[in-house]
Amino acid sequence: MKFIQAGLVALAFPVLLGAAPAEPVSQPISKPAPAKAAPQPVAKSVAKSAPAKPVAPAQPAADFSETKNYPQTVTFPGGVTLTEMTYSTLQGFRPLTLDLYQPQGKSDPRPVLVFIHGGNWVGGDSRHDSPFGDFPGLLASIAARGYVVASVNYRLADEAHFPAAVLDVKTAIRFLRTHATDYNLDGTRFAAWGVSAGGHLASMIAVSCGVSALEPPTASGDKPPSDCVQAAIDWCGLIDLETIYTDFDKPVPDTSVEGAFLGCEPALCPLEVAHNASPLTYISAMSPPFLIQHGDADTTVSVKQFAGIV
Repeated sequence: MKFIQAGLVALAFPVLLGAAPAEPVSQPISKPAPAKAAPQPVAKSVAKSAPAKPVAPAQPAADFSETKNYPQTVTFPGGVTLTEMTYSTLQGFRPLTLDLYQPQGKSDPRPVLVFIHGGNWVGGDSRHDSPFGDFPGLLASIAARGYVVASVNYRLADEAHFPAAVLDVKTAIRFLRTHATDYNLDGTRFAAWGVSAGGHLASMIAVSCGVSALEPPTASGDKPPSDCVQAAIDWCGLIDLETIYTDFDKPVPDTSVEGAFLGCEPALCPLEVAHNASPLTYISAMSPPFLIQHGDADTTVSVKQFAGIV
């Protein structure tokens, strides 16, 4: 499996067109004066330059810092539509929803980017993620480049412990593939992208394809579509929950968000709990390609998490 660490991630690569090279300017060639001829005055010709073409004003960079509240369905500039839909109803829990961002116009089936929000597994939702205030505006700008983006809500740690969040996002992926024709999705091109806790979940989903203990339950006899993805983008997510404190040489706290996620503190859990919740456990030659982005000065998740795999 090939892992790539990069300083910047580009979810779509626009073609940058530089200005065409200027035509070479011919210089006038002076002819030598006839021998012994008296110098004659030379009339200077003034070349008329072509009128300058108007220069388009520079477009300001998109700013997604301002927090905005959007209704269930909205159309963004450029024609991208956001539609909130329910993908799962589990008895005893709130309905689970996702926001689907679709570009306008007809096309071949489009690749799908499944976004998984952060929040330490205990907070956050599909429309908010630091440091962007207008996170839906950001996701819409990605969809405008030809992707379908699905931003997923999942059960938080105070609702259900691991592996609930992993099962929820996999259920959302199955839901999308079931409705691939309805939403013009390419079922063969799904990528999971997550930030922080969402990065951990994106990695878990990517590396646990076919792991029966991490498959959403199905009715007897049903053959659901695949919940596997073909690529993953992990922004500073944990990959080994067994070493989260030794990475920083910190004392083990009495309580932690990792403990809330697992249902027990990692150091006090049965040995297999943190192991089974770590993407590192499942990495194999069959895992899809990753893009890993992690700051080397991160004081919450150590960059040592990835030292052995990049």
